[in-house]
Amino acid sequence: MFAISGGWKPDLKQEVGFKLVIRNTSDKTIELKWPSAKTHDFKVINTAGKIIWQWSKDKSFAQALKTKRLKSGSKMEIKSIWDQKTSAGKIAARGKYTVRADFLAIDYSKKFGPLGVQLVK
Repeated sequence: MFAISGGWKPDLKQEVGFKLVIRNTSDKTIELKWPSAKTHDFKVINTAGKIIWQWSKDKSFAQALKTKRLKSGSKMEIKSIWDQKTSAGKIAARGKYTVRADFLAIDYSKKFGPLGVQLVK
């Protein structure tokens, strides 16, 4: 499941929350593995298809194998906040955007979205 919290039409003063929920629907415990500490990414894309904000931009990630066991029926939640600024630090223009999430586990990698968000006054 991939969701936007705080509404899909936030005003200028609202932060936009993103939540990615990974649920193990199998009847077995699975082991999630990542080649680094980067487990996911969130992207905000304008109507021209350009990424204007990316959660992982300008972040450093440990280059070590990361693992997590997820029992049958359990879930993992990944959250992030977007302050409505571009990756360059400028306030994003009012308008419509698409949000995408990437889950980067080896053998369980998946892209989620798009979800729409419209920035208003």
